[in-house]
Amino acid sequence: MDELMKRLNIQNLIPGMQNVDVLGRITRINEREFTTERGSGKVANVTISDESGSIRVVLWGNEIEKISGLSEGDVVLVSGFVKEGMYGPELRLSSRGKIEKSDERISQRINISELREGQRKEIRASVLQLFESNPFYEVCPSCGFSVKEEGDSYVCSTHGKVEPAYALHISGIIDDGTDNIRFVMFKEQAEKILGLSVNAAKDIALRKGTPAIFQHAKLGEYIFEGQVRRNKFFDRLEFIVNKVGDVNIKEEIALLTEK
Repeated sequence: MDELMKRLNIQNLIPGMQNVDVLGRITRINEREFTTERGSGKVANVTISDESGSIRVVLWGNEIEKISGLSEGDVVLVSGFVKEGMYGPELRLSSRGKIEKSDERISQRINISELREGQRKEIRASVLQLFESNPFYEVCPSCGFSVKEEGDSYVCSTHGKVEPAYALHISGIIDDGTDNIRFVMFKEQAEKILGLSVNAAKDIALRKGTPAIFQHAKLGEYIFEGQVRRNKFFDRLEFIVNKVGDVNIKEEIALLTEK
């Protein structure tokens, strides 16, 4: 496995592989400091996804500088090797490894009627309806992960007891003419559709009540990327959105030309 590998889908990565190139979209970035008997340092876990699955890219010390300027939602090309981690295969960077932003497309565009459970796809659809439920949830102010309420406190699995910050999540119905599907989205994606930052939404909710938040929503047509999952409670498919983009006519024409 020491020979140069071609670019691989995430589902095909096996511990021991060297010199692999993987294209994926960043779905989560988590940086933290740690202290051991040998000293202290920093580690960053960057989760990337493609149509086949997701994997963590683990960066240590000075390697973390390589993700400076990168954000959740960015498409990146990672060159490195695969190692078995605590939670399965992980991507690591060798001395010549890299993680760089890319303009390449990740998800294949399909119709809602073609969506199947487990797929990671791109769809062009219109937001028909938003469900006006409480859009706020508590997150750790340091890492942005959800926190757990324990008594009168909130606990982050990484940072312990914290004073929580808030993030947005919304759900609703999108339709592309072939079918419709329920969607769920979080954080910046939810802010884009609501047309409000989380702080602005919080202020409106305090002054006018939660329903007033949805009066600012920007319903319309967007490009959505995400994963199809089955809601076991209701036994239905849902689209978990990890990126929302505006419809770019030039890009749409180019996409039709490719077909």
